Amino acid sequence: MKRNWIRIFIALILFIPIGFLQVSIDYSKKLENLESNILLMPGQVAGSLVLSGFKGLAADLLWLNIENYWHSGQHYKMLPLFEAIAWLQPNYIVVWAVGGWHMAYNVFATVRSRGENFYEEFKKMEENIKEKNLKEKAKRIVEEIKVLIEGLARDYEKTDKKIEEYFDITDKCLVEIEEFKKNKKLYEILYGMINVPVEMVFWYRNGISFLKKGIAYNPDRYDLYFELGWTYYHKGRDYPNAVRYLEKAIKFPHPEYVDDVLAHAYEKNGQIDLAIKQWEKLLGTSFDSIAKRAIETLKKGEPFTP
Repeated sequence: MKRNWIRIFIALILFIPIGFLQVSIDYSKKLENLESNILLMPGQVAGSLVLSGFKGLAADLLWLNIENYWHSGQHYKMLPLFEAIAWLQPNYIVVWAVGGWHMAYNVFATVRSRGENFYEEFKKMEENIKEKNLKEKAKRIVEEIKVLIEGLARDYEKTDKKIEEYFDITDKCLVEIEEFKKNKKLYEILYGMINVPVEMVFWYRNGISFLKKGIAYNPDRYDLYFELGWTYYHKGRDYPNAVRYLEKAIKFPHPEYVDDVLAHAYEKNGQIDLAIKQWEKLLGTSFDSIAKRAIETLKKGEPFTP
């Protein structure tokens, strides 16, 4: 019995890296067209035979590891585990939805809280900076990065163009702190704080990327199109991409709230005529009263969505 478990473990170790490689290749090749056929990775058939009856157990064990890494703050160790679980159960929608949400929301927020910690550390040692010019420069950098962190956490757009602008700020600040290297503690605080918005964007983008991979495996269901569209809409304030994926979601059987979110996305994207038409589709549904108010407000030329 022990030998069987050893063989299963070895097989799992051997096949998962192959799966990662092919997911990357197929994802790049097929994502934008989102072909309807299920992707098949080299080794997946053989892996299914070797691991027959054990994939669920392996996935459960990996979920437990994710929980441990989450609670111990080892977030970077979670990403390959989400990838591994998704490879083991690629048609299990929850894996992709939870993984994408965890990265784009939970880990994103945890990284943000580190920025608050760096800020508090800086305030404690601020008085110890004797040279006035350096002190003022450090304060300016810290305040500039604090504004960026809070903006990313609240309502800053996370389109590719805007993210490049944010990175211009962090790159500039990284150059400016070079003269603080003699004060090791201060330099570490400044460096750590400057990297917080970079890491926030990293996890947001990883959540987006993970959901897109899930779509490549499950292109004939609304679920992940909606999750991706919602993440773009709510977390990214990236309304063109939100509209793009929510429009894909409504091509498949879906609940009414998907139409509701698309109507809001149209409005935020400046497509008022389409927003009105979308609300009209919700007349006579459980969203009837909201739809009536939205149509009336938009036809007056007033904003409906906050």
